[in-house]
Amino acid sequence: MPPKAATKEKPLKGEEAEQMVLEYLRSVNRPYASTDVSANLKNRVTKTEAQKALNALAEKGHLTLKPYGKQTIFVFNQSQLPVLDPHELLRLDDQLKDVKATLDERRKNLKSLQSDLASLEALPKTQDLSKQIGDVTVENELTLNSLKAFRGESAVAPMSAKDMVQIDADWEHWRKEWTSRKKVYKDIYTMLTDCGLAPASQVDFEEEQGVEGDDEDTKVVEAGEFCQPAGHVSVKRRQPSSVGKPGHTSSAKRART
Repeated sequence: MPPKAATKEKPLKGEEAEQMVLEYLRSVNRPYASTDVSANLKNRVTKTEAQKALNALAEKGHLTLKPYGKQTIFVFNQSQLPVLDPHELLRLDDQLKDVKATLDERRKNLKSLQSDLASLEALPKTQDLSKQIGDVTVENELTLNSLKAFRGESAVAPMSAKDMVQIDADWEHWRKEWTSRKKVYKDIYTMLTDCGLAPASQVDFEEEQGVEGDDEDTKVVEAGEFCQPAGHVSVKRRQPSSVGKPGHTSSAKRART
C-alpha cells in the first residue's frame, strides 16, 4: 500500500499567528513585508493573517513599520532587543577571532587536500595500468634491441677497420669509372660536333643512345665533400649538363660505339 500522505497542518490564526510572526522577526531581525513573512513561514500563517498579525504587533509597539511604495515593511523594534554587556562584547570579539583563525586553518587544510587529490587523480587508474604496462614493456624491448649492437649482443658484427678501407677503395674505383664514362661521352659528342654531325637535338640523341644525365641526388654527391680531393676548400662547382651515371654500363658502351 502507498504510504499515507503527511497530515497538512492548519494555518494559525489570532494570537498564535501573532506569536509565531513575532518570534520569527525577532530571530531574523530583518525587515519583511507580509507576503515575505507568510512565505518564509511555509504558509503556517496565511498572507491575510500575516498582515493582520503585523499590524497588531506594530500597534502594540513590538514592531516598527515603514511604508515602501505599495507595501509596508515591518521590522522588530530594536529598542526591545537586549543590550549586551561590554565584557560580553569583548568575549564575542575574542570568540570571533578564534573562529576566523580556525577557518583560515581549515581553508589551508582544504587547499592541501585538494592538491593531494589532484595528484592522485593524475595517476593512472587501476583499469588502465595493464595497458600502460604493456606499452612501456614494448617500448623498453625496442630500446634494448637498439642497444644490442653497442653491447656486442647483435648477430651483425660492427664494421672493422679493414671493411672501412675496402669501402673507401670501392668508392674511389667506381667514382673513377663514373668520371671516365662522362669524359668518353663528352669526347664523342665533341667529335660529332666538330665533324658537322651533331644531332639536331642533344636531348633526343642522349635518349636514343641511352645516355642519362645526373639526377639531383648525384649532383649533391658530386658537389659534396666525398668528391673533393684532400685539403681542398669547398667552393661552388658548375655541374655538366649531361653525364653518365655509375652502374649504367649500357650507357657507356653505347656512348663508346
